Amino acid sequence: MPRHPEPRPAAVPPSSGQPSCGPRPPTARGGDERQRTARGEGERLRNARGEGERLRTEIIEAVLRLIADQRRMRPVPLSLREVAREAGITAPAIYRHFSGKDELTRAALRHLFGELLADLDGADRAAAGQSPAARLAALAHAYARFAEENPTSFRVMFNGTGPHDEGPAEVAVRWRTAVGRLTESGMRLTRSPEAAAVSVWSSVHGRLLLDRPAGGVWQLGDVHAFIDDLTRSLPAPALPDR
Repeated sequence: MPRHPEPRPAAVPPSSGQPSCGPRPPTARGGDERQRTARGEGERLRNARGEGERLRTEIIEAVLRLIADQRRMRPVPLSLREVAREAGITAPAIYRHFSGKDELTRAALRHLFGELLADLDGADRAAAGQSPAARLAALAHAYARFAEENPTSFRVMFNGTGPHDEGPAEVAVRWRTAVGRLTESGMRLTRSPEAAAVSVWSSVHGRLLLDRPAGGVWQLGDVHAFIDDLTRSLPAPALPDR
């Protein structure tokens, strides 16, 4: 699952309740996000003793490839049999690592949210020396880039079909923090910080989801230009001197 053409060694985060922002299992982005390259044909070798974690990683990699593939996700819901076929194993082997489809889905979503959070945190660190408004814009641009590079996974992450609330909650923390810096710097907003954070997130998220269905109805323009206009609109006009 390399995120870039050149794979980077990393491990899938353990099955904790929180998304991990640490090292990521190798992923590949290309075409639709991490278009995971399918395995070659042939019989899969049995894992040696102590290599069960490798099989767990390979199962999650298979799920991520399927999630990233819009063609295969559209006609039928994701099944454990299809995951097993993609991973080159038998379906019963999945149950040695996951209790069922729900647990496997949560593990895959934790990984995806971990990647998104790492992108957001990286963008925020890179903009650390800039103004609060610039840091908010950097966060929003990173969010949009993730969605553009991973359109199918992005939709799956937020479709609300599974018990994966930890990821969205952690994303919300980033938006609240970025907007909160505006008020801490003395900037007056047109709405409360909480309402402003919800407004920015929902505006950016909704604009991204509109690209495909509404692109032929309205000339939406570039999403990053939209983000710049949006973040500039948050500060209230300066009060006149008395």
